[in-house]
Amino acid sequence: MRGEAEVVAVLLTTLVVVGGFAVLWVWLYPRYLWWERRFTESTQAAREAARERVVVELVRCRNGFLEVDVTCTGDIGVRIVSVYFNESLVWSGSLYIAPGERKTIATSRQCAPQLVVKVCSARGNCWSFVEKLFTG
Repeated sequence: MRGEAEVVAVLLTTLVVVGGFAVLWVWLYPRYLWWERRFTESTQAAREAARERVVVELVRCRNGFLEVDVTCTGDIGVRIVSVYFNESLVWSGSLYIAPGERKTIATSRQCAPQLVVKVCSARGNCWSFVEKLFTG
């Protein structure tokens, strides 16, 4: 009898330990997957942001207002969300530019002879350019 009680005690202890680990696994594994997915997505977003490139090719005065020609020179597309002239917001919106594509952004800003143009993307990158005004 004494041997049977020890065997039953060992089996019950094993059952409790295995059950505890199973409950712990069911609770922890979804959280592990969530953290892994979050880390992967943030890493991918940082890699994409590092591959963005934009060039302001031309700033011109047309009908008394400034226009900016922006070209995507990176290997991924860029979504332009804001344009600043001399640190003043002159355009905000959403304009997608594919790699190698050039688009014009018309602003409501009056013409000025020299500008610091800053173009910002949806991924948080901003590029600044010093431009002299081209009239025509």
